[in-house]
Amino acid sequence: MEVSWWCSARPISWSWDPQFFPGIWVVMLCIIGSYFFVYVKSSKRSSSSDQRIATNKEKLSFVAGWVLLWVMTDWPIGVLGSGYLLSAHMLQYVIYSLVIAPLLVGGITNSMVSGYKDQWFFITIRSLISRPFVCFVAFNIVLAITHIPYFTDILKPLQLGQMLIDILWISVAILFWAAIGTFDDQSDVSLARAQKLLYIIGITLLPTIPGAFFVFSDFPIYTTYEFATRVFNGISAREDQMYAGLIMWMGMTPILLIRLAMAFFSWSEAESRRAGTID
Repeated sequence: MEVSWWCSARPISWSWDPQFFPGIWVVMLCIIGSYFFVYVKSSKRSSSSDQRIATNKEKLSFVAGWVLLWVMTDWPIGVLGSGYLLSAHMLQYVIYSLVIAPLLVGGITNSMVSGYKDQWFFITIRSLISRPFVCFVAFNIVLAITHIPYFTDILKPLQLGQMLIDILWISVAILFWAAIGTFDDQSDVSLARAQKLLYIIGITLLPTIPGAFFVFSDFPIYTTYEFATRVFNGISAREDQMYAGLIMWMGMTPILLIRLAMAFFSWSEAESRRAGTID
């Protein structure tokens, strides 16, 4: 059996036989290995103090995000999204951007990265996440470019192309949520918190454009999915495209409402503590 390195669109009939993608396994093991390496190294560096490197909740957040990332990237969802179902592709995007990225960011603490603050790569990342507007723009640019049919149909059949899409999605999402940060940071003024809330609301606006095309278009937009073999009998490429649009609309909205509610209550608690301190 031919083994592909990464999920990609292939002109073969869909099969429910499990497939092994070594590239995905290597990347996922490197991610979790790096996390625990940094955690252990940080623990040794602060062994003389009582400071906790990460709480159980924070560690669970990262592991949950990592597991979800593997599930959404590997077989079968990764393969379905690469070249068979646009709805699976859209489900990947929504979960990558609004669930996995915040979970991963929530598991990385200041104590874990404190030893790397002078490294060039961390300085670059810190420069980016200190500018929420830049991360917001990058988030939307990546969304727009990776859903242009011309680029999508070129990249999807290439293993490196699909890998590039996956990396771009998760990278800009991580930067965005890292820039948003937590709303209980006392160093943030109310205006800064309000701007961050607006950025969270803003990332729901651009997806309505491709979502509208997906739902109301009379023909399939992407050649990759139009000519793919049908996974489920009775569901055409046009119907699959409509489901993708509904996932973009109906899938993003409740998740973002939950994120907004969490941010608002965290902000409210921080303001109450701040008022108590002032009094």
